[in-house]
Parts: sequence; structure tokens; C-alpha cells
Amino acid sequence: MKKRLIIALALCVLILSACGTVLGTRTSSNNPVAHSTAPIAAASTQTACSILQERQVYLQQATNVARAQLSAAHGDLRKAEAAEKQLIKLHELNTLVQAQLNKC
Repeated sequence: MKKRLIIALALCVLILSACGTVLGTRTSSNNPVAHSTAPIAAASTQTACSILQERQVYLQQATNVARAQLSAAHGDLRKAEAAEKQLIKLHELNTLVQAQLNKC
């Protein structure tokens, strides 16, 4: 389970980095090169935003699973702590994804 969380975190970082790079490629309309690259940047931004939306759905599903694990802990402190930590991490990731989606 920890491996999946680490992989999910790494993918989120990569996606957020890519989205930030794509969103940062917008240029001024006075630049003649901007006219030729604008459709590419717009398509890339749409793709990045689509990926972020998919990531948000995945994070919500993972959050639901972690909530169920927390609920099912039934007094097992170790399981409850692990589920809580996972919920906190997922919430932080979801907040980052949401912030990037707001830029879309």
C-alpha cells in the first residue's frame, strides 16, 4: 500500500510539474512566435487539465478507501494511525491538484 502511495505521489509531482511548465508557456500576443505556438500551448494545457481531473478522481477514490480503512480499524490503533496518515497525505495531494485545476 505504501508503494502505491509513493507512486501516486511521484505521479502527482510529475503531473503538477508538467502542468506548471505548460501553463508557464503562455506568451504575449505581440510576439509573432506566440501566434504559431498558441494552439500547441492551448492543446497542451487542455491535456494537462484533463490529466489533473483524472488525478483528482483517483485521489477521491483513494480517500474513500482510506476512510473505509479508518472506519474498519475498530480500536486497532496502528491501523487507525496508518489510515489517518494516508488521509492527511491524500488531502494534501488533492489540495495541490485542486489549486492547479483552478488555473485551468
